[in-house]
Amino acid sequence: MSTLRTSLIVLLAAAGLLAAGCDKKPADQAKQEEAKPAAKVIATVNGDNIMETDYQGYLQIRQQQVGPIADKDKEKKIVLDEMIDKMLLAQYAVSNKIDQDPEVSSLMKRVREEILAQAVKRNLLRENPISEDDVKKRFEQEVENTHKTEYKVRHILVKEESEAKDIIAQLQKGAKFDKLAKDKSIDTQSGKNGGELGWINQGMVVPEFFNALIKMNKGTISTEPVKSDFGWHIIKVEDTRPLKIPTFEQFMADQHARANIYRKMQDDKINNLLKDIKAKAKITVN
Repeated sequence: MSTLRTSLIVLLAAAGLLAAGCDKKPADQAKQEEAKPAAKVIATVNGDNIMETDYQGYLQIRQQQVGPIADKDKEKKIVLDEMIDKMLLAQYAVSNKIDQDPEVSSLMKRVREEILAQAVKRNLLRENPISEDDVKKRFEQEVENTHKTEYKVRHILVKEESEAKDIIAQLQKGAKFDKLAKDKSIDTQSGKNGGELGWINQGMVVPEFFNALIKMNKGTISTEPVKSDFGWHIIKVEDTRPLKIPTFEQFMADQHARANIYRKMQDDKINNLLKDIKAKAKITVN
């Protein structure tokens, strides 16, 4: 790839017109890729070619960003004009050594790294697709590791431990939980409802909160404040009930849930690859 062509790609990426994510659909939804267009030149700018494949790729990402244009002839002219303009600016930048400016050079390096990193992720997921059997196995593991009870909870959130302990002392003397939540809680959304969080289960609150919650009995209030990144919590468990867990078929029928588990499994594949790469790398931090 020529320096000018590289500069064009960098400019497209910097403008947000290159895909930043991985494959958008899980394996069971992905359609068979259409045959790639023939590698032909559709424009030449000062000796540097714009290929049909370049145009199709740019068009696809542009349509995702701003939507398609109904008049296809008009769209083709607009898109090609944009590509030519960007190539002209890239050529001008190179000829005037703007690409050698330290700030520009650093930005180009970061964008290049981002493009290559995303390409590695896409290739990994294409070469190692996630099957429905893989999803079922992961679903069963998630079910096995899921806490089987959900809790109806109120809480009061404050900034300081000393204030949390003072509130617990007031509650132990008979103060009303909902009134103190309205008056004291910095979680204003739940505070205005007397600290009510509703029914919660594992994954809906931070681990520190949930780990304290599962040690409590129905009808009790925490005797010690619980610290999280948000502050100090006083927890009240109003009720408990068994968690309703869907069947695998019900789970797969839920588009949002299905997309989430595919995304988590894709992330695991990427993180495992990165872990292997890091283990073999020589890294020095100054």
